Amino acid sequence: MTYVMEIVKSLGQTAEQLIEKQIIPDNKFEYFFEGDEEFFCKPEPGLRLIFHNASRRLCSVEFVLINIYDNNDSYSGDMPPPFLNLMDKVTVRALMGEPDSSGGPKKVPVIGLTGGFDAYTRKFSEQYPDTNIHFSYLPDFRVDVLAFERVV
Repeated sequence: MTYVMEIVKSLGQTAEQLIEKQIIPDNKFEYFFEGDEEFFCKPEPGLRLIFHNASRRLCSVEFVLINIYDNNDSYSGDMPPPFLNLMDKVTVRALMGEPDSSGGPKKVPVIGLTGGFDAYTRKFSEQYPDTNIHFSYLPDFRVDVLAFERVV
């Protein structure tokens, strides 16, 4: 669990700082598409670190809990507390309360039907300072992605 907490607490640091601290490997960076403003690193299956291209700062840590496109790429390691590898919308709201913003199910081109999202601004601020927490849901309301995002 120390490793995942170290990664989440690294939000705002540069890719070079994380490489120097040996938190992430060198030369494992990819872009979602050519000309993208962000690049990412996948230090292990289901764990995606997203960096701003210009500043090279870590802006988001995503735990892909259920990968509907490739089951082998779901995160199965330790979770940052108090979160679990398997959660649904009821569990999230019992733990976190009402979200600061949310969106219902919708159909997205190429992806298909999603279950919406819940977003929490600076919740658990002692544990995760200057961090927003975002949950994406599948149509059956299971959490597919838990993201920690740096407040800028």
